[in-house]
Amino acid sequence: MPKNLQKQWWFMFPVTFISGYAAFLLVQAAGIGGLETVPQMLVFALCFAALRAGLQFASWLAIVAFLPKLAKSVLDQEAAK
Repeated sequence: MPKNLQKQWWFMFPVTFISGYAAFLLVQAAGIGGLETVPQMLVFALCFAALRAGLQFASWLAIVAFLPKLAKSVLDQEAAK
């Protein structure tokens, strides 16, 4: 994935928000409850990191597949630097 795309607010804000919310729902569904202890926070952080990486990749594939001009412009901006 181009590093420049990861710096775009319009890409990172929804990915981070959706990943955080999905990780929170996943932790609650597992019966862990609140995030009061370090192990509970660690499970949440690992879920969040995995979901965020997967969602970034899926979003990048969607952008390349459905918006190739946008993907090309991001790559061109990165190459110009």
